[in-house]
Amino acid sequence: MKKFLSTGALLLCCAAHADVARADPASTISWGFSFNGFYDSVSNSFLPEEVITGSFKGNDLNSNGLLEKDELLTLVVGELDYIACAPTSNAYYQCGATSFSFSQDAGLHFSVGSYGQDPEGWVGGGRLITTGDQHYAYEFNPGMTSERHLYWTSDTRLTMMSQAPEPSTWAMLGAGLAGLTWRARRRR
Repeated sequence: MKKFLSTGALLLCCAAHADVARADPASTISWGFSFNGFYDSVSNSFLPEEVITGSFKGNDLNSNGLLEKDELLTLVVGELDYIACAPTSNAYYQCGATSFSFSQDAGLHFSVGSYGQDPEGWVGGGRLITTGDQHYAYEFNPGMTSERHLYWTSDTRLTMMSQAPEPSTWAMLGAGLAGLTWRARRRR
């Protein structure tokens, strides 16, 4: 009888896992990423320790397996959220994402930028990042101007990290804990 109940509980948990995995294809997708290693055109060298990190969250609203720009909730690159900053753009400050796509099969591709200056145009700066191409940053003021060009190469590596367990993982964890609790109570 105990084996029958244990087997039935296991089958029920597996069925719940399969149902939760199929239930909501538009659930929030949350990933972190890191690009490592870039070619620096100023020093004419590959910098393996140079890193661009970030994260994104979104909902695959059309359930096509591809997360696109209009499905994003956040897109943080470095310390700036390029989705949240877009509404703050004005005549002196521009910020936002011009493109974004992610799927586990096709990879991660985006183009983001932020730049601004004072009303007189004396002081300003910006950053433009296009995956697979370049990361360009610049600053200017009356005393100096600086630019940095980092380029993607075949040695640039992308690391993706899932930031939140999927709903099916939570369902399995809950079912497992419920099973352990039930079993511990039965032993008492």
